[in-house]
Amino acid sequence: MKIAVSVMLVFLVCLAFGGGGCLMEKKVIEVVVTGETCAEFGEDHDSPMFTTPAMVDYAGEIDRILQDNDLDRSDIEKAAVTSAWYTVTDFTQSTNWLITGEITVARNDVPSGTATVIEYTNQSIPAALGVNVWATLNSDGVDLLNQALSDYISGGAYPVMTFTVANGSVTPTPDPDNRMIFTWQACIKMQIVVKEDVELPQLF
Repeated sequence: MKIAVSVMLVFLVCLAFGGGGCLMEKKVIEVVVTGETCAEFGEDHDSPMFTTPAMVDYAGEIDRILQDNDLDRSDIEKAAVTSAWYTVTDFTQSTNWLITGEITVARNDVPSGTATVIEYTNQSIPAALGVNVWATLNSDGVDLLNQALSDYISGGAYPVMTFTVANGSVTPTPDPDNRMIFTWQACIKMQIVVKEDVELPQLF
């Protein structure tokens, strides 16, 4: 982790200027960890209006982020959603489909209602192939996701979320003879703050 490198540098400076008798003191520091969770949608439609759900083990994804950083749920001080993007991962057609709609989110583990988290307008499918298109977050969806994070941190819930594409229009209009076919992902980035006890050299 980055913090370990910083501590080592301070320790080496202490040895260089203070000799072998460096005094150590215990400090509580905040460490920021970032990670993301993604929902994948497979689209195959002959109509401009469609809905495509994808279930995400939200708590399981947070567990993975923590494990990757040698952390545990009990280490978390706070966590919040910070940004979102979407990207097309598979598209082989030649039509420049333009889609407009939104991606909503709802919790499966508790009654929560449904809230919009991402909106997209006249998004070109081929233009998003292999590209992270940063999205404007909707506050209602962010609040729902952050509440799920809070419930996870408290230990009282293991959130599972359903993200749903609710598309409203497509240009040109697909039909049974010219279906719109592609796969894409919507990703939510989160920031997790943990506190760790470390021993730091006293330089002065």
